[in-house]
Amino acid sequence: MNPGSFLKISLLIIFGLSVTALILPRSISGIYTVLLMLAALFIAFLLSLKVGLGYERELRKVFIYLGVFILFLFLANLETFWIILYDLFGPRPYISLIVAGIAYILLITACVNILKITDFTSIQRKEWFVVFFMFVLGNFTIFYFLLNYRLEFTVEVLTQILFRIIDNAIVLMLIPIIFLYRKQSKKDNRESITFTIVITGIIISTIGDYVFEILSKVSHQDLRAEFHTGSLLDSIYIFSYLLIVIGLFVHLNYYKWSMNQIYIDNIDFEFD
Repeated sequence: MNPGSFLKISLLIIFGLSVTALILPRSISGIYTVLLMLAALFIAFLLSLKVGLGYERELRKVFIYLGVFILFLFLANLETFWIILYDLFGPRPYISLIVAGIAYILLITACVNILKITDFTSIQRKEWFVVFFMFVLGNFTIFYFLLNYRLEFTVEVLTQILFRIIDNAIVLMLIPIIFLYRKQSKKDNRESITFTIVITGIIISTIGDYVFEILSKVSHQDLRAEFHTGSLLDSIYIFSYLLIVIGLFVHLNYYKWSMNQIYIDNIDFEFD
């Protein structure tokens, strides 16, 4: 199988699966959304662990930490998980912050392990421009929240602000990681497109709701009401999670498919 062709077809399929959440009857679109999200994240978790076990040292750590981070995304979309936490600790706003904090530590640790095998000085000016653009966009999402809503500085509101700051910091770290990994992979004669797809999926899932909030002018309170209902916001999340799955799956099979393709091409050449 050709990895490039598989990726192109897969992107069309996952786009179709994402859009399906919007066109299904409201009575079943919520169930469809939740089940698809959970299935995608659990598969991504298993794939990331499997990819990690195929490497040694730093790259092994990268994918194992990434896998456990994805597991936390899975738990965050699992209603039972929150019911258990709130039964144990009560409905306190800081609980979600603690869960997110653990997940972010795992993601940051994965990024740190990537930086150990890359040359940070190799980022070019145009790539720094992309980082700067995301910095501006990230700060805009924060100021938009502060300026457009009547805010009472409760623990819940402060938690929302802190979430946005951390999410934007994570994205600002992930963008250079993509550039650095691609360059290091080229130097090591290793493919990088699949890892780029995985990180892109994580970035979309991280700031997609903030961008949607600005474009749709839906308040952050109403935004929560649309989660797991088959809304456009859910469609964005579905696409991002499936993107992670596809990236990991192709990453796992890339070299096997590439070698098979070379073998087939050689047979064709011999028959010619």
